[in-house]
Amino acid sequence: MRRRILIGVLVAVIVVVAVVFLVRAQQGPLSVDIMTGSSLITNIIQDVADGKLETGTLIPPGVCPGHYDIKPSHIVALASCRALFIHDYQANFQNVQGAIEAAENPDLIIVAVNVTGNWMVPSVQAEAVSKIAQILGEIDPENAAYYRERATDRAQAILAKGEEVKNRLQGAGLEGVKVICAEMQQGFVRWAGFDVVATYGRPEDLTPAQVQELIDKARGAGVALVIDNLQSGATATSETMAQDIGAIQVTISNFPGGLENTKTWEKAIDKNVDLLLDALNEWREQHG
Repeated sequence: MRRRILIGVLVAVIVVVAVVFLVRAQQGPLSVDIMTGSSLITNIIQDVADGKLETGTLIPPGVCPGHYDIKPSHIVALASCRALFIHDYQANFQNVQGAIEAAENPDLIIVAVNVTGNWMVPSVQAEAVSKIAQILGEIDPENAAYYRERATDRAQAILAKGEEVKNRLQGAGLEGVKVICAEMQQGFVRWAGFDVVATYGRPEDLTPAQVQELIDKARGAGVALVIDNLQSGATATSETMAQDIGAIQVTISNFPGGLENTKTWEKAIDKNVDLLLDALNEWREQHG
C-alpha cells in the first residue's frame, strides 16, 4: 500500500512538471520590438514610445558595457526584434557584435546613436532623446508625430531637472573643490562644478607608477574627493588612493538602474548628486 502511494505521488509530480514545461514552451520568449545597448537608451525609448514599443536591454546597468557576457535569452530576443539601438562606441564591442552575429536576423535594423558627451549631463541627455525619437519615427512612421511630441516634452523636463540639480550643486559651494575622477565620469563631474585635477582609467589598466603619480598630484592640489565609476568594476584602487591622499572615495553611476532605486535618469542623477555631496560633507567635517 505504501509503495502504491509513493508511486502515485511521483506520478502526480511528474504530471505537474510536464504541464509547467508545456505552458512555458507555448509562451515562448518575451516578445520585444527593440533591444538596446544600455539602460540609458531603454529609459528614453520607454518614455518616448510610452507603451507603443516593447524594449529589452542587452547589458545590465551596473556592469561595464564592453566586458559583459550577453545572455542567450537576449540573443533570442535579437533574433526576432525589429531594431537594436546602441551607443556609437558600442559598435565595435566584441560582445555586441558577437550577439548580433549569433542572432542571425537579416532584417535587424542596427542604430548606433551618435551623441557626444556623458549622457547623465542634462543637455546631452536631452539631445539623445531628440535623436532617438527621430530614429523611432523613421522606423515606425505611423507614430512619428507622437514620438516627436513626447520627445519635446521629455527634453524640456530634462532641462528643467538639470536646472534644479545645478542650483542644488551651486548651493553646496563646489567652486574650487578639487577632485580626481574616473575618465568615464569626468563629463558629469565637470558639469557638476568640481575642479577636476586629473582623471584615471580602468583599475586593471593602471600601473603602480601611474597610481603613485595620481596620488602625488592629488596631494599637491589638495584634492577632496576621489570619484570612481560604478561600471568600471572594483573600487579597491580608488579607495587606496583616497586613503593615501587624505580624500574621500565615492562611486557614482553612468547608467539608470546601476545603483539602488535609480531606474530612471532623474533618479540616477539625484542619487549621484546625493553621493557626491555626502562625500564632500564628510571631507569638510574631517578637515574643518
